[in-house]
Amino acid sequence: MDTSRAEILEGLNVFRALEAWGATLYAAWAAEELDPRLRVGHLIIAEREANHARLLAERIRALGSEPGPACVDVILVEHLAELRDLQGFVAQLDGLRRVTARDKARMAGCQQALDRGLEAAKNSDAETYAFLMRLYSEERVSGGWYRHTYGEMSGKYPRSDALPVLSSEQVVRRAESTRGTSGEPGACSAVA
Repeated sequence: MDTSRAEILEGLNVFRALEAWGATLYAAWAAEELDPRLRVGHLIIAEREANHARLLAERIRALGSEPGPACVDVILVEHLAELRDLQGFVAQLDGLRRVTARDKARMAGCQQALDRGLEAAKNSDAETYAFLMRLYSEERVSGGWYRHTYGEMSGKYPRSDALPVLSSEQVVRRAESTRGTSGEPGACSAVA
């Protein structure tokens, strides 16, 4: 396997592990959240993370490999144990920020794997690079909602009813990414 392909696969696999972890954590937070808007926000993001993990696993398979253990796995197990039972939105995000900062050095190699995979895709696999850019654009929606809602809950911004939904353009890009290759005959025999 060439270096670029190996770097892409490793980056995809680390990203997959992080997304699966995020889905589990945010679903756990949602399960205990009493505020309906915060519960729905956590669940929207948890579902998006789970979907991303699935899509990343599918991309790994499409490239001829299989999802496997990732460099982040041990740290994520520790973080999940530490964070999953935190109560209160501000306390949850403060906890997430704390463990992220505390373990930044331990995660450095994994962050480098993500960066190398993205750069390798940019330079050698346009389809995977476009796929990753779609996922990262959706991640910005989730992160933006968490940051803004944290500001609301800590009194920096007035309370809103905003939820972490994708823009219309993002939804259309998602739908378009599922289309078959143009010019190929349809595979549905029911319309033949």
